[in-house]
Amino acid sequence: MGKRLLGSLLAIALLPAQGMAAITNADLEEFELSLWKVRTNFHMLTVMAGSEIYASDLKRTISQSRQALSELRANAEGSEERQFVADLEKELTLYVDAARGNTMAEQGYTNAYIIKDVNELPAIMADKMDAFENATGGKYDEIRELSAYLQRMTSEYLNVAADPAGGMASGSDEGRLDFKNAVPEFEKMLEAAQKQYAGDEAMTRALNQVAVKWKFIRQSMVKFYENAVPFLIYRYTRQMVETMEQAISLASTDMAKPTFGPVE
Repeated sequence: MGKRLLGSLLAIALLPAQGMAAITNADLEEFELSLWKVRTNFHMLTVMAGSEIYASDLKRTISQSRQALSELRANAEGSEERQFVADLEKELTLYVDAARGNTMAEQGYTNAYIIKDVNELPAIMADKMDAFENATGGKYDEIRELSAYLQRMTSEYLNVAADPAGGMASGSDEGRLDFKNAVPEFEKMLEAAQKQYAGDEAMTRALNQVAVKWKFIRQSMVKFYENAVPFLIYRYTRQMVETMEQAISLASTDMAKPTFGPVE
């Protein structure tokens, strides 16, 4: 998402001449996060053999993706932004249809073409959002970006865990992550965020909690072929993302500073 953030700086620089773009980085990052949550829960449903708990989680995250797109649609101004959102909406419709096509509970497997769509469509949408340079920046954009990247890594981990062929049997290389590169990239982003928000007590507390939990799953990310632990990755990622979401939410209100509990 670095390109997107650079584009935001350009949008701000051009503000007096062009006016503020209605779509923000926060809108885009929230939407992207929701896409990777859907992919995560789709594959977790397969890993857990169609468990109703994860079917419910999948439905919930699909609803979140629709809501995030609604926010984009409501904030879009001008023909360019409205067309951009319309294109995303078409792809989201295809994505949701595919995600709802997980038949693990009913048939014990899911059609390979459906899995291919679930793996490729969010990456296509993410690339389009990266190319959109008119979004305006705001506070905590880097935290939202960190959350989305972590969720993307986890969705890839679960894609591999759900497929005996290591994720290769159900799609092209579109959007695939190499953990040898993704892990240090996430750590670089986390370290940068900790430095940037060192003076923000509540966000520092949240990021420190994320760092602690990350240590528990880091090696599993790096050596996923040796010892796959999908439930642990799923659980800790959910906790880390919720911690960052809560910190952003509370930082924007007059409520008391968040208190994050111990690692579960």
